[in-house]
Amino acid sequence: MKVSVVKSDSYETKVVDKAINDAVNLIGGWQNFIQKGDRVLIKPNMLTNVTPEKAVTTHPEVIRAVIKAVKKIGAFPSVGDSPGISNLKSTAQKTGILKVCEEEKTPFVYFTQSKSYSYMEGRFIKQFELVNCLSDFDKIISVAKMKTHVFMGVTGAVKNLFGCIVGTDKARFHLRMQKHIDFAHVMVDLYQTIKPTLNIIDGITAMEGQGPMSGDIINPKIIIASSDGFAADLIMADKMGFDAEAMPIAAAGIEQKRIIRLKNIEVIGDGKDEQFHFVKPHTYKSMQDTYVPKFILKLGQNQLTSNPAINENCIGCGRCSHHCPPNAISIINKKAIIDYQKCIRCYCCQELCPHQAVDLKDGLLLLLLKYLGIYK
Repeated sequence: MKVSVVKSDSYETKVVDKAINDAVNLIGGWQNFIQKGDRVLIKPNMLTNVTPEKAVTTHPEVIRAVIKAVKKIGAFPSVGDSPGISNLKSTAQKTGILKVCEEEKTPFVYFTQSKSYSYMEGRFIKQFELVNCLSDFDKIISVAKMKTHVFMGVTGAVKNLFGCIVGTDKARFHLRMQKHIDFAHVMVDLYQTIKPTLNIIDGITAMEGQGPMSGDIINPKIIIASSDGFAADLIMADKMGFDAEAMPIAAAGIEQKRIIRLKNIEVIGDGKDEQFHFVKPHTYKSMQDTYVPKFILKLGQNQLTSNPAINENCIGCGRCSHHCPPNAISIINKKAIIDYQKCIRCYCCQELCPHQAVDLKDGLLLLLLKYLGIYK
């Protein structure tokens, strides 16, 4: 299995064009993935309505480069996504992706309706409710963003497909799969259900720390490409300086024997030797994923987990309350208040807050366990 890593110094159109095409050519060329006449869905990361400079979403120039390459083959591209928060049209506009689609005369598909897709081999989910238009396309290209993620450690090509679940339907997966590893198994099942033809990761700018929305911007200046999303994500996590196979989705894929191991991946391209030291998210593990008995977890939940804590940045906008899977957040006197007895520690509030008003703070027992080296 080959994964290409190509350097790209900027988002200038010609620079990105070259980087994207070089990355794909190194793994066989566009003709190896797309054929003339194919209907192709390009799936970016459009988490919320922020500008491209925030490094939260796939940069529009990367999407432009993919659109142009698909058209050059003689295929018919469309672009689509469903952010978990914010209005879809305003998100497409703010991220610059809708403008690129209009300039390149490419349809933007609004993911609003769902239908059932079966995957009988799924470990947790054997039937997904996904955007109904997926079956209209011959090929799917996942065009992700290189970021850390407080719940999944990293988010790349595989997690990017979560956007194929329409809008707030995403919340029920957090309710059903509260353990990190269980949620990760769902992501493995989701990837196997959709099976994108090609996976590209925009790492020209990226996010470290409290990603996927509230972290800090970093500039790896690379593009990653592979036919296999798990392989692309393993190399991405490795380049970030993490234990790639320990990331929840990778660990779940390895457990299911559905992904290639890091040692068996051939990394090619002028960026193959690039190495970075991303700041880790505050937590991507959960005490629920350890040996700690469940009755102890129930008794000491607040002290054995990293808890979301509302800080002074909160303006009471209500976004966290509206999108909290267990409805554990209320807005009182223009400030978010968390009911920790209901909170499932999915960290959606931290992920989705536009004002960086949610911190993650370790409970006292968790701090002690970390200090003693029992939990890392």
